[in-house]
Amino acid sequence: MGGIRTFDAPDELTAAAADLVLDAARGAVRDRGRFTWCLAGGNTPAMLYRKLASEPYAARFPWDRTHVFWGDERWVPSDDPDNNAKMAREELLSRVPIPQENIRPIATAGIEPEASAAAAERAVRALLGPGLRPDLVLLGLGEDGHTASLFPGTTALGERTALFAANRVPILDAWRITATLPLLNAARHIAFLVTGTPKARALRQVLFPGAETMVLPASMVRPTDGKLTWLLDREAASLLPHTA
Repeated sequence: MGGIRTFDAPDELTAAAADLVLDAARGAVRDRGRFTWCLAGGNTPAMLYRKLASEPYAARFPWDRTHVFWGDERWVPSDDPDNNAKMAREELLSRVPIPQENIRPIATAGIEPEASAAAAERAVRALLGPGLRPDLVLLGLGEDGHTASLFPGTTALGERTALFAANRVPILDAWRITATLPLLNAARHIAFLVTGTPKARALRQVLFPGAETMVLPASMVRPTDGKLTWLLDREAASLLPHTA
């Protein structure tokens, strides 16, 4: 599965995303014995996580063979409402029988940003092994075209070897820890979940860039040898050509 799929409402998109994740998990376990999944933060993934924690998905999912890590984390404590790992735990991971040792959050307490990125890299390299290929990466899209915590004009966009980077985001006056393009583009499957009219302009620029427009971070996510799927609602897709 790949390409662009558009849905009339966010709940329809959520159901399709849940099917995609379940299929990816079962296929990975069948083919390789486990499922390595890079999670995303945000409202649309939260809807997906709630769906996966409900039936019939929860009972059919190979939780004992599933390993999760995050594509980015805000530089806030683990109990902060804005913490991506906290959201995923509340909406999904605490509600399903996934082994705790299979959950690899990004540390933000008692550690500096650069050390946190290095620790995240060590954990993911140990998980993925020499191939460094996540089975599935979930991503969202910001109104400025950022994805994960790869924001326009930030240094992490230029990283070509490290899998994670401590990324200072001036517009937010904050640090973020983010997966880099080498890790994201190594995935077997990348799925973007995009909803809402505020994302429509950035989405059009990412999918149908003009010759004189700035290359947005999300445009740089192109799996080297994998699938790329865009799941959109009608509002997010409202500015796309009718053929999209």
